[in-house]
Amino acid sequence: MTALEDKLTRYKAPSSNTEQEKQERAERMVRKAVNGWSGFNDIRTSFLPKGSYKNNTNVRTDSDVDIAVIHEGFFYYDDSALCEVDKIHGSVAIKHFDGPGFRSELERAMRHAYGSDCDTSGTTAIEIAENGGRVKADVVPSFRYRYYHYDTFGKVAYREGTKTWRTNGEWVINYPQQQYDNGVAKNNRTGMRYKQMARILKRVENDLVAAGQIGALPSYFMECLVYCTPDGHFNHGGLTPLTDDISAVIGYIWNQTKPGGSAKDWREPNGIKLLFGPGQKWSMEDARELALKAWQNLGLS
Repeated sequence: MTALEDKLTRYKAPSSNTEQEKQERAERMVRKAVNGWSGFNDIRTSFLPKGSYKNNTNVRTDSDVDIAVIHEGFFYYDDSALCEVDKIHGSVAIKHFDGPGFRSELERAMRHAYGSDCDTSGTTAIEIAENGGRVKADVVPSFRYRYYHYDTFGKVAYREGTKTWRTNGEWVINYPQQQYDNGVAKNNRTGMRYKQMARILKRVENDLVAAGQIGALPSYFMECLVYCTPDGHFNHGGLTPLTDDISAVIGYIWNQTKPGGSAKDWREPNGIKLLFGPGQKWSMEDARELALKAWQNLGLS
């Protein structure tokens, strides 16, 4: 095995057993803090692990937990795609907290449980600091969300996601279940190489940031870029060297983010949101720079 292949073999690995135990402990502690908080006695909440923790694309030594705490008392919706006669024609009854109210109550619950380890300064997540027994947890107050539309048969249907209020007044809509389902399907189609390549690219990005060669990018961005690489660029039989796969993935990202490339039409793993659409935290130039620096960092040819 070459030195690079050996390095990629280490980089493809998921969280260690010890890290997984700390992740699970962090999730259990969040659940306990919410379920034990009297401010939520009159509403039903649920928990939705998400992000790289849920999707098994997190890497060793970088294994935070993302968990949405969902208010199940009502859901937000968008029926603007429907004809007037098919619209919901109802109003959402805001019972026991709207967006700001629910976040405030969740902040109180987390501060009560974690004290100074609870950081509420972020615009989206409430951050619980790591310690010797748990990893860092990002707790996201969320609501159910439905986008109503017509299916291929002309019948009213909806896709379900989550909606989160940010402290800057913005609302963010995500589709974590679709992301999870599509990621599992792609991983199966590529002989388990999709998630391995996502972890490798995340580890390389960490190296580049540590070396001061690029600015830090959201971990999810690397997952998206690998997801947008067609299945044919991955090994199917488990025998192709990792070096061949990562070369194909990085080369595809580089080529398709050039002017006129296909990247303008890429979508996130949920299959719904444009990867380079309005409001994203990254740009096509970020993808091209990452691809170039990653290629150089790994010494690919």
